[in-house]
Amino acid sequence: MINLEDKRILVLGFARSGYSTAKILNKLGYDVILNAFDDLSTDKKAIELKNSGVKIVDGGHPLELLDSIDLIVKNPGIKYEIEFLQRAIEKNIDIITEIELANTLFNIDMVAITGTNGKTTTTQMTFDILKAANKDVFLAGNIGYPSIEVAYNHPNSLIITEVSSFQLQGTKYFKSSVAAITNLGVGHLDYHGSVENYRNAKRNIYKNQTQDDILVLNIKELEKYELSKINSQVILYDTKENSEADVFVKNNMVVYKDIELFDITKMSLPGMHNVENAINAALISYIKGASIETIRKVLYSFSGVKHRLQFVGEHNGVKFYNDSKATNPVATTTALSGFENNIILVCGGKDRGIDFKELVPFFSRIKAMVVVGESKEILFALASANGVECHRAKKVDDATVFANKLAKSGDIVLLSPACASWDQYRCFEDRGDEFIATFEKISQED
Repeated sequence: MINLEDKRILVLGFARSGYSTAKILNKLGYDVILNAFDDLSTDKKAIELKNSGVKIVDGGHPLELLDSIDLIVKNPGIKYEIEFLQRAIEKNIDIITEIELANTLFNIDMVAITGTNGKTTTTQMTFDILKAANKDVFLAGNIGYPSIEVAYNHPNSLIITEVSSFQLQGTKYFKSSVAAITNLGVGHLDYHGSVENYRNAKRNIYKNQTQDDILVLNIKELEKYELSKINSQVILYDTKENSEADVFVKNNMVVYKDIELFDITKMSLPGMHNVENAINAALISYIKGASIETIRKVLYSFSGVKHRLQFVGEHNGVKFYNDSKATNPVATTTALSGFENNIILVCGGKDRGIDFKELVPFFSRIKAMVVVGESKEILFALASANGVECHRAKKVDDATVFANKLAKSGDIVLLSPACASWDQYRCFEDRGDEFIATFEKISQED
């Protein structure tokens, strides 16, 4: 753990986590400076921090700051490659993120969940089960409030945290009592530089665990881990009957130590990927004291997380699903795998130079595609080359209207972009909200 006594602390980056970190460190009596690249002179929260005694340095990252600090708490989105952090590394200045700081400052029991896809749904499922079980539990990380904020307000509670590769990269001291990696695919190469760098960041989730801690892994991905180098108690699961797995499915029942956790056929969410998410959530919740009855009650009624294969509604026999969080092709293939056929896929977005070939094996399930954004010509060419009906649109709203015109009763209209949203939207949430608003407009007009 980090000894913060007499440390001069720099919070690097603003946003929500930077604000919360600087505010809490100041309340606890630490010497703290907040440094942001943007101009914060008119920002109300920055002014609030300044008035409370936090020194604000904005408009850049002056290297001379490094002469007067001992620890940097970095915003996860800031790359380690920037000159300021490279110089800090040369000076042997500790660099951490706020989840690690929360781990250090407070006596919290933390469950940490990461993965390329499914981590948000798994985190929400886990929280919902434990909350229904009347546990003293709170949600934090990417899906909730910053971990430092939750830990400060609830220092003796159980915290369920969704942890990103950005937060885990460079981790030195972070440790959770239970960790889960939903899957280890490919993501954020523009940030990490390579697949292996990305995966190594994810693997940091268990780096500091001991034999007293638990790590949940998918047995199908076992080749991606060196079990001999993992100190945790590893629990392996499978979605089929498998004597080598600790948790498996037999006669549609998820079984752990001869205990039937839940029936996969009674889940409300479609797709085997959601069975995997539910296994993770049920197992973690059971370990943390939830009853079988509570696990089943929550999983059988769980309707999804907004923008993660969210069922939006049905109109004239056509079901609409919002999967705006699918910002890469693998996430979209996961969504497509949840439906047998008759899918009208709305996809496209920021062009990151990828070819989307992962989608091809699922084209037999797709009735038509409506493509948008910077990548629409790449997707149009791929669909056309594989005999899939494809249409161009400008944005998600007109694409959804067009998809509805193509759809017949029994069809699925699925927004699953396979791309980031930044070419046309501020964030994936805005893109998903546009899809939802368009569906509501369609429903009201007919």
